[in-house]
Amino acid sequence: MKMLALTVVMIIGQMLALSAQAQAVGTDDKAAARAERKKEGAAAAHGPQMGEGTPIPEAKPKASADERAAARAPRKAAGADAARGPQMGEAEPPRVTAPKMSSTDRSDARKARKSDAAAANKAGEIKSKGEKSY
Repeated sequence: MKMLALTVVMIIGQMLALSAQAQAVGTDDKAAARAERKKEGAAAAHGPQMGEGTPIPEAKPKASADERAAARAPRKAAGADAARGPQMGEAEPPRVTAPKMSSTDRSDARKARKSDAAAANKAGEIKSKGEKSY
């Protein structure tokens, strides 16, 4: 048991000695490390950053007004045709309502329906509410 404890103590002592030796001591080392980190940061800030893509876009020659007009003409014709056709959300054309009837035509039709119903009621074809007509 004593041998095991002695071995463990020796291993722990070596680990402490190595970790203490790896640490830098003194204010000069901190200032030098800070200066180097600052220099690296400044150099990295001048280069492209993560997610930026190409930092400087490629220059494209500008099109003249005549070139733009020539390119616009076929698009304009296609757009006009598309605007005249059916639009999004127009599944079917709007319904055409029946032409309006004059008031005399409507009243004549209503009187004819009422007289037919009255004749059917007198003949007993229309059953009262309690009787079954079917």
